[in-house]
Amino acid sequence: SSGINAEYGDQASDEILKVEQKYNQMRKPHYKKRSDLIAKIPDFWLNTFMNHPQIAALLDEAEEEVLRYLTQLTVEETDDIRSGYKIIFQFKTNPFFENAQLVKEFSMSESGEMGTTETKISWKPGMALTEKSGGDKGKLKVGSKRDREDPFSFFSWFEDNSVGGDEVGEVIKDDIWANPMQYYLDIDEEEEELEEDGDQEDEDEVEGEGDEGDQEAE
Repeated sequence: SSGINAEYGDQASDEILKVEQKYNQMRKPHYKKRSDLIAKIPDFWLNTFMNHPQIAALLDEAEEEVLRYLTQLTVEETDDIRSGYKIIFQFKTNPFFENAQLVKEFSMSESGEMGTTETKISWKPGMALTEKSGGDKGKLKVGSKRDREDPFSFFSWFEDNSVGGDEVGEVIKDDIWANPMQYYLDIDEEEEELEEDGDQEDEDEVEGEGDEGDQEAE
């Protein structure tokens, strides 16, 4: 019976994949329209990345500056979904590197391990952010906070092609790409709260001044 269950399980997973493939195709026009709108918002991807706690833990100040030049982020899953995906970062002209596009691709090998290939970053003279950290590009578990001695950062993640699971890639694919506005709007909600608090304080002050004036008039 376990063989029958496994067969049904395989059939069910194949059906789920077919549904996901169909919806991936249907979503493409939506993603294109979304990308066009996002491109008009200054620092959209910088703020989105900084509002995601697991990605923010990787960023240092120089990398935050680089992300100001990130105009578009795209995730493309392979047609069969199972065998991998790629993350495409598009940049406007910037003082850090020559590339207009950086791509990190995740693909499943025949042995079932996930490997990566990535664009070689053409750093401009003296701007190679990954060189200054030196040492081994160790894996950082997503969610753990960087300390100054930990050489792992956003761009060392990008250049790292170790075989194995990639939590950073999964976070970008499943969280940020799936719903970037959720993270971008964190900043707006906080600002709105601050503005409302500030308006309330101003109103209290004005009312207080009015009361004092009434007392003086008496």
